Amino acid sequence: MMYKCKTTRNYTPLRGFLHHLIPPWSDIPIFLAVARNGTLTGAAKALKLDRTTVARRMENVERAIGNVLFDRKDGRLVLTVDGKQVFSAAEVAEQELMTLGKGFESRSHKSGKITVSLSEHLLLSLADCFAQFIEQHPDILLELSATDRHVDLKYFEADILLRMSRRAPLRLESRHIGRPIFSIFRKKNALNSMSCYISLVGEANVSKLLLKHQPDAKTIAAVNGVVSMRDMIATGVGVGVLPRFFADQDPRIERCFDIPPVDGGLYIVYLPEQSRLHRIKAFVEFVEAYLRKMDGFDHNQ
Repeated sequence: MMYKCKTTRNYTPLRGFLHHLIPPWSDIPIFLAVARNGTLTGAAKALKLDRTTVARRMENVERAIGNVLFDRKDGRLVLTVDGKQVFSAAEVAEQELMTLGKGFESRSHKSGKITVSLSEHLLLSLADCFAQFIEQHPDILLELSATDRHVDLKYFEADILLRMSRRAPLRLESRHIGRPIFSIFRKKNALNSMSCYISLVGEANVSKLLLKHQPDAKTIAAVNGVVSMRDMIATGVGVGVLPRFFADQDPRIERCFDIPPVDGGLYIVYLPEQSRLHRIKAFVEFVEAYLRKMDGFDHNQ
């Protein structure tokens, strides 16, 4: 018997309460095994069942839920958006069921993959934090995606976002870390004036605070990104604005003076339905504790 992935063009998005997203209880291990292994053969081997049984049970799961859960890509079964929703709900259900078993605390269910989306300069600033987390949680695969593009958690493009935002996101769980402190930076031990200003692309004017210190300051270059800004400043060609939590770590540059705080702050953001997963909870609490000890933030804001 072949399990056939149907087209995903004309299906209705999953709606309703959590129990509508969960496969029949007896089929949860089947669905999770297929999702984690990517093939019916791999799932059958992991469950010690024959492939035909797994294929039949997967058809029952999709029929019961009424949505296409997998696409076939390059010979592997890949979760659709609806499949990712079901996977998230099924993992929570699996975890809750495991609490009924003996020895749960020793297993703690802290395993699996966490996909984190964050800006490149945040990734570089938190590299040591992530290294410590990996050392303490070797069964968790940390997938770090350095990007500034919009990432939609509701479509499961990531599990966790670390983002600067003016306000807490709606309908999502979040931890507010604090307001980052920004400063004007220059090359270390540079004795030249601050008349040459490096801006971000799209930033038309020289910082007003810099003009108070250096009335003749003018923009001589524009860069796209905080990391590029830091590297340009390090050449000595000009000064620019950088977050202290990132720039203070670089011995090539030094702080001139702080600028007025910006609105908003740094948030750790994740889906409410995943907040009870132990690996998500472990990561969020670990990174939050690390960030709260980090210089360069006003943690009271």
